[in-house]
Amino acid sequence: MKMDPITWAAIAVVVSAAAGFGAGWGLKPDASVEALEAQTAAIATLNEGNQNLVSEVQRVAVEEAERETLLADKLTDVPPQCVEELGGDPMSAVCAWAWCVRDGESNAQRCQEQTLQAYLISEWKAQSACPDTQE
Repeated sequence: MKMDPITWAAIAVVVSAAAGFGAGWGLKPDASVEALEAQTAAIATLNEGNQNLVSEVQRVAVEEAERETLLADKLTDVPPQCVEELGGDPMSAVCAWAWCVRDGESNAQRCQEQTLQAYLISEWKAQSACPDTQE
C-alpha cells in the first residue's frame, strides 16, 4: 500500500504536535513537588511529636522506677510501721516494737518485748472506741 505525500504530511503534523505536547507537559512546573514537600513537613512534625511523647513516657517510667526502688529500699532497711510514706510514725511505740521484733534488739541490746507490748496495749485501750471495762 502506497501513501501519498499528503498522508505523510498529516502524520508528521500529528506526530510533531504530540511530541510538542509531551515536551511541554514534561517541562511544566510540577505540582507534585509541593505536595511532597508538604508531606515531608507533616512527617517531620509527626516525628518530632512522637519523639517528644517517647521522651515524656520514658521520663515518667524512670521517675516511677526510682520511686519504687526508693520505697523497696526503705522497706528492706526500715519496718513499714516506721516509714512515713506508708502512714507509719518513726517516733511511735509501734515502730519501736517493729524494730525490736525485726532485729531482736533494743537499747539494752536485747528485745524487751513485754515492756513494749504492755505500752502498746495501754495506748490502744486509751484510743479505743470501746474501752475494756473488765479491769
